[in-house]
Amino acid sequence: MKTELEQATTLLAHLPENQLIGRDGCWQFVGRVNARLAYERKDGQPTTDEDCRNAQRFGPNLAGMKTRIFETRENALASLALETALERAGHTDGT
Repeated sequence: MKTELEQATTLLAHLPENQLIGRDGCWQFVGRVNARLAYERKDGQPTTDEDCRNAQRFGPNLAGMKTRIFETRENALASLALETALERAGHTDGT
C-alpha cells in the first residue's frame, strides 16, 4: 500500500508540464511548473533557488512570493524559453 506522499507524488507526475492558461492580460502557467515561472517575489527582486525552496517548504505567501502573472501570451512563452535555456545550460537560480 502506498503512503499518502507516494500517492501524491504519483499524481503530480501525471500533471502536464508548463501548461499556459489565460486571456486578456492575465496569463499563467499551471501543472508541473518551474517555480520561477509560477511565482515571483513580492518585492520585485529576482527569484533565487532559495526563494523557490522556501515557497515549496513554507508556502509562497510566507516565503514572500506571489503568483506570477504575464500580461501577454508572448511574454509568458519568452519566459518559458529563457528558463528552459538556463536549465539546459546548468543555471538553476535564474542568473
